[in-house]
Amino acid sequence: MVQHFAVLLILCISGGSLGTTTSPQQQNTEKVKDLCERTLVGFPGIPGSNGMPGMPGVPGPQRPQGRDCTKGQIGDKGSQGMPGPRGDRGREGPTGKSGPRGIKGIKGQTGLLGMKGEQGIKRRQIKGDRGESAKANQASVVPQTNWKQCVWKSTSSTDNGKIKDCAFNKLQSYSALRVSFHGNTRVQSHNKRNRWYFKFNGNECSGPMTIEAVYNNWPSGKPNLLHHRSFEGYCENIPQGAVRVELWVGQCGGQTLGDAYTGWGSVSRIMIEEVSRPQS
Repeated sequence: MVQHFAVLLILCISGGSLGTTTSPQQQNTEKVKDLCERTLVGFPGIPGSNGMPGMPGVPGPQRPQGRDCTKGQIGDKGSQGMPGPRGDRGREGPTGKSGPRGIKGIKGQTGLLGMKGEQGIKRRQIKGDRGESAKANQASVVPQTNWKQCVWKSTSSTDNGKIKDCAFNKLQSYSALRVSFHGNTRVQSHNKRNRWYFKFNGNECSGPMTIEAVYNNWPSGKPNLLHHRSFEGYCENIPQGAVRVELWVGQCGGQTLGDAYTGWGSVSRIMIEEVSRPQS
């Protein structure tokens, strides 16, 4: 192969005639030339040496630094979402077992015996005063709820006489009765007066004095003054048992009887209460 390459190289150098001048070979000169070109081109040449590195290029101009971006405004807060559905309650866990019973503690030691106290001073007993007799203390057993009221709503034009009575059961002999009247009254007529008072079983109170009220008319004209009035008092020395408390109207001593009116357009009442006897 090397020999063949050497011969071919010589032909190519000599122009394809190998030193001959024959006419046919001259004619084939072009063919040999073409063959040499095709043959020599196929073989690699000897690598050349590395070239020198080029000079570094000039740095380009520095561009201006870009501006910082501005921070945008905070967006509006979104509306609150609807609460989610309530989850199902989890299953209740099993009850734990009771722990073991603790060990009984050790009994404490008995404390020391205290010192004996000093003997108290013996005092002489003082005899108390003699109490009141049972008869004098009977009023203390009077029930505080023994009371009664008689109520009515009607009018009375009586000028002199009984208006109303109210029955009462007195429980004790040594007690007193507290009575009162509440209602509308008036006296009409010029310079005339009337008196309202209580009686007990047909008699006015004498223990200690009567229970009464006096109302008179104006000194001139005939005004019809219908006002609510009341009066009350305590009566003692009333025996135990049934008592008829009566409301009366009549003439004042030494005065002209007027035109009386009791209970106009309102409720009237007699109040009765049994109370303890007063202090002496």
